[in-house]
Amino acid sequence: MNIVVNKVSPVVEFLKESLPYLLLMAFFAVSGDAMAQAGGFSTEAKSMIDDVQKGIVIVVGAIACIALVWQLAQGFMGRKTWGDVFETSLWIFGAGAAVAAATWFFTSGQKISFGK
Repeated sequence: MNIVVNKVSPVVEFLKESLPYLLLMAFFAVSGDAMAQAGGFSTEAKSMIDDVQKGIVIVVGAIACIALVWQLAQGFMGRKTWGDVFETSLWIFGAGAAVAAATWFFTSGQKISFGK
């Protein structure tokens, strides 16, 4: 006698639980700029977004520097092998590069204009 158990993929289960929240977040992300421009708050909204962006870059940069120094200290103290230090340092540089790339996309995307 065979017992068949229908297992739902964890990804499908996650999407079933969080789909309404993801749609709500997407709605706010898409409509936020339009609502700000309709209310005449586009310059204030843009400056606020720029301040948040600069804050995120500063925080992530500081955390990346601290993590890199900590990894080097662990390598010098012999608590980690240099291969482990190198691997973790690549992850840290990757996180910093991701923030730098997102900043570049954000600033280059602001220059796009549709129409005249």
